[in-house]
Amino acid sequence: MVGIVLVSILFVVGFQQISSLLPSAGIDDSRNSIVGSAYVGDWVNAGNPSSFIRILPNGSASCQIMRGGIRYSVDGGHASFDRKTGRLAIKFFFVGPTWHVDEAPHETKDGFIMKLDGQTYRRLGPGPSPKPSPTSGISV
Repeated sequence: MVGIVLVSILFVVGFQQISSLLPSAGIDDSRNSIVGSAYVGDWVNAGNPSSFIRILPNGSASCQIMRGGIRYSVDGGHASFDRKTGRLAIKFFFVGPTWHVDEAPHETKDGFIMKLDGQTYRRLGPGPSPKPSPTSGISV
């Protein structure tokens, strides 16, 4: 009985930690919105290269976000874009990060970039890209 209570407490504390790390972790309000092809690819945060987003053409997505020495990752998730709110989300069973798209993906002289929550992400060109872990799910 004590074990069940302890696991429940750890689960609630863990979920609260995830919610506090990311601006809008939680329920996916996008209701199966389609992510446009401009978002497809491997994106790395220009100011924090250990943070990346991967969106595949079929909508599958993964990400790894580094904030204050804590790594939060979603593997085997689904990307969606809510046109009404301008929010991009990567969710695994309703949990995962959501970003406001300040600037949609566009080409510059240095390649493709997009701005999410004030952070510039660059699409990686040919060559190796960050690899998510082989299992699906959420990790902190």
